[in-house]
Amino acid sequence: MSSNGKFEQTKLNFKGKKPETKPANKKQRADSSNSTNTSMDDLSNINTLLENMTEGLAELREDFKSMLKREEIEDLIKKTVSTIMNKIEVTMIKTIETEVTNRTNTLNEKLTGLEFENEQLKQKVSDLEKNITKSITEQQTQIEKHYETSREALKLANYNEQYSRKNNVKIMNIKETSDESETKLIQTVSNILKTTADVDLKHEDIMAIHRIPSKMGTTRPILIKLKNNNAKSAIMKKRTPMKSKGYKLVDDVTKRNQGLISRLFLHPDIKNAWFFNGAVFGQTASEQRIKFDIFDNINDTISDFRNRSRKF
Repeated sequence: MSSNGKFEQTKLNFKGKKPETKPANKKQRADSSNSTNTSMDDLSNINTLLENMTEGLAELREDFKSMLKREEIEDLIKKTVSTIMNKIEVTMIKTIETEVTNRTNTLNEKLTGLEFENEQLKQKVSDLEKNITKSITEQQTQIEKHYETSREALKLANYNEQYSRKNNVKIMNIKETSDESETKLIQTVSNILKTTADVDLKHEDIMAIHRIPSKMGTTRPILIKLKNNNAKSAIMKKRTPMKSKGYKLVDDVTKRNQGLISRLFLHPDIKNAWFFNGAVFGQTASEQRIKFDIFDNINDTISDFRNRSRKF
C-alpha cells in the first residue's frame, strides 16, 4: 500500500503466462454518506487482487517446475561442448589427414624423382669406374711395358758401355808427379810393367792413357785404353806379381756394374764378387758361382740358381 492509500501491483520477472487481472473500476469520489460502501469495495478489490496474485504464483510455480535443473543444464552444456569438440576434432583430423596425404604424395613424388636420379648417378659412377679401371689397367700395362723396355734399354746401354771398355785396364797406386804428361805416363807405365811383371808394352798398343778421378786424398788411377784384347790379356795375366809390388791391375768396370759388385759384397750369402769378361759374378758361401745382372734381385737369383741346380 502506498502513502495515498492505494495498493500498487508487485512487478515479477518470470517467464510464462502472465496472470490476467480484472480491470479496475473507476472509482468515484465518495462522499461521507457512501464511505461504508467504498470500504467494502476496496476490500473486495484487494481480495480479487490477492486471488489473481495467488493464481499467478501457482502458474509461476508450474513454470519453474517445467524448467531444467542446474545439473541438467551443466550436463547439457557438457554434451553440447563435447559434440562440438568432437565435430571440430573430426574436422581437424580430416584436414590434417588431407594435408599429410598431400604432403606425403608430394614427398613420394620427389623421392621417386630422387631415386631415379640416384639410379642414373649410380649408373654413371659405375660406367666411370669401369672406364677408369680399364684406363688404369691399360696405363699399368703401358707402364710395365715401358718399364721393361727401359730396363732392357739400360741393360743394353750398360752392356755396350762395358763392351766399349773391354780393352781398358786400370792401374792403381802409381804416384803422381807435378810435370806429368801423356808421354811421361806411357814411359812410367811401360817401365813399371817391364821391371815388375816382365811385360813389354809397346807404344802402338796404347790408344789412350790418362788419370781418372778418385776419392779425395787417394792417388788417382791410370786408365789405359789398349789396341786389342791380346795386349790387355798380356797385362792382366801379371796381376799377381804387380800386386806383390804394390800395384793393382783391374778392369775398367761401368758404374752400374761396380754398384752391383758393391751390393753383392754386402749380401750375407755372398762370399766374393768380381768382374770377368764383361759380366759380374758372385760366389756364395757354398762355393756356388752365380752370374748377376744389374737389375737382379740377389735373393731371387740365388734361389733360382739353387732350384735349377737341384733339377740337374
